[in-house]
Amino acid sequence: MAARRARRLQGDHGTVLVEACFLLPVVIFIVMGIFEFGLLFAAQSTTQAATKEGVRFASANYAVAGSNQAAADAIAAEVAKDLLNANSGYDTPIKLFVYRAEDNGDPHGGYVSCDKNCYRYTWNGSGWTADPGSPKWLNPSACIITDSSDSNAGINTLDSIGTYVELRHAYVTGAFGASQLIKEHTVSRLEPLPSGQC
Repeated sequence: MAARRARRLQGDHGTVLVEACFLLPVVIFIVMGIFEFGLLFAAQSTTQAATKEGVRFASANYAVAGSNQAAADAIAAEVAKDLLNANSGYDTPIKLFVYRAEDNGDPHGGYVSCDKNCYRYTWNGSGWTADPGSPKWLNPSACIITDSSDSNAGINTLDSIGTYVELRHAYVTGAFGASQLIKEHTVSRLEPLPSGQC
């Protein structure tokens, strides 16, 4: 009986190796997926955080700036700083819009053209380059009417400002494609100007 049992166990020597050959590719694929989508999630989070920081800076500084172009350039620099500080090395920014947000939060003309009240930028490899043909936003409204004799007293006339960033994330392994385009935007109201500036 012991001899028969020993012979049966001798025939099972290769079973573990065969099972490992079937399971190893599946495990490797799952690990690659976790790695790739972890980097993609990090790139999307970084992009979203950069738009939020850009809008936070913009809402406080855009309307009070002496030059709207200089203010937009400062906002672009803020966004670039945030993107580059957390860059994994697999992400390439493509474009940035600093824009007056319409009622739906989008720029006039949408995220393709941004054709009114907008500053457009493209990435040059190390920073943003302003598009000289941008339809500039020159007169932001950042006042709350407080004059009680005015029929519009108390009406909020604050414009909303938005930042939109496109970024291309390159997959490391190529198992899930070559790259993924990430698009993020954030919108906020301009902070009201002091009544003496309105």
